Amino acid sequence: MQRLQVVAVSAGRRGWRRVNVDRIGESWTEIVREIEPVISGAQFHAAMSGATYSAMALAQQGRYVAPTEFVDPHAIAGYASDGRPLEGLLYSPATTTKTAIGRGVAPAAALQMGRGALDRILATIVSDAGRQAAGADVAARPGTGYVRMLNPPSCARCVILAGRFYRWNAGFQRHPHCDCVHVASTVRSTAAAQSEGLIDDPYDYFRSLDEAEQDRVFTKPGAQALRDGADISQVVNARRGMTPNGNFTVEGTTKRGYAHSLLKPRQRRMTPELIYRQADGSRERAIELLKEHGYIVPGGQVAGGALRGQREGFGALGRGGTRKAASQAVLEARRTGVRDPRNRYTMTEAERRVYDARRRYEVAMSGVSPYTSPGFGQTPDPYGLRLNRTGGSAMRPVTPTELALAEQEYRWALASRR
Repeated sequence: MQRLQVVAVSAGRRGWRRVNVDRIGESWTEIVREIEPVISGAQFHAAMSGATYSAMALAQQGRYVAPTEFVDPHAIAGYASDGRPLEGLLYSPATTTKTAIGRGVAPAAALQMGRGALDRILATIVSDAGRQAAGADVAARPGTGYVRMLNPPSCARCVILAGRFYRWNAGFQRHPHCDCVHVASTVRSTAAAQSEGLIDDPYDYFRSLDEAEQDRVFTKPGAQALRDGADISQVVNARRGMTPNGNFTVEGTTKRGYAHSLLKPRQRRMTPELIYRQADGSRERAIELLKEHGYIVPGGQVAGGALRGQREGFGALGRGGTRKAASQAVLEARRTGVRDPRNRYTMTEAERRVYDARRRYEVAMSGVSPYTSPGFGQTPDPYGLRLNRTGGSAMRPVTPTELALAEQEYRWALASRR
């Protein structure tokens, strides 16, 4: 994949050097028509590689599953990641350059900015072509999914997701510079990927670090809690709901949270930082407090989570199988091995965010407020259009603020789709 990205980026840079600073838009449009076949070719080969990757990955694990359909790489090549024609996306570096010049940036510096934008676009669309084809291919193989693997070094947020099995996710949420990978599999363990230095067990990764590195990645109190037997997800996630002083956290304290079942009424959940200060050097007292506040769990340190494990449910909208339409859609997709990317119930989380944001924007542009459904986002009436009996107040005209908000949400969803 990297070789194909280099091919695309190199072609783009050769073309960008020929841009006429006096007629940036016109000259770049002409050049785009010349380099587009090279970019499309790189996308095609990336898609072909992605479409055939799963077969070998599964075979190396002794778990080959035949696809019900073959992915057509031609349907992916020549298009941007969001489905629009490639030519429209490739023009955007010219806009970046002209906007910079309009703000007073020197033309040479503005052209450098445009080239940087072009580099990112080309690397992304080639990589996305491979991912899209691989995702479609996995969806066409019954019972097959992905396991998230670490490619060390990794941050704490990525470490706790190592080994997670994704049936429908063609890709997962990434932070900037995240280099985690998905490996096709039918089960959690992926020996083939492990042999290449990838890691699917958070505790294996933690133990591979020396103490100083453990303290750096997980914080000193967090790392000590892990060395004392705490659950890695409980420790890392506790930082999300931490109070400004770092002493308490609200993570896990809701009615469905594990810590909530252990804490006394009105008792606040201490962070590992406060626990070790309270223990005052006593390991026994620290372990006692770690158990009391839900960091050391009865199942011990289990890859994938001692509390939830790796069982498969009915998707984010299935509510454990109680929502019939969502559950039936998931079951049908499992049976056929093919998911409908237009069906909200079998979309990936990333696809659903973009889909909902686009739909809200379209509804807003039609003159109707898309924010009239109570509990928006998880009701069967997600756009407030009252198309069924559940959820939704009376439709009302959209306000200018809501129009701006819908546009802003759609822009962010598109920008963060990776």
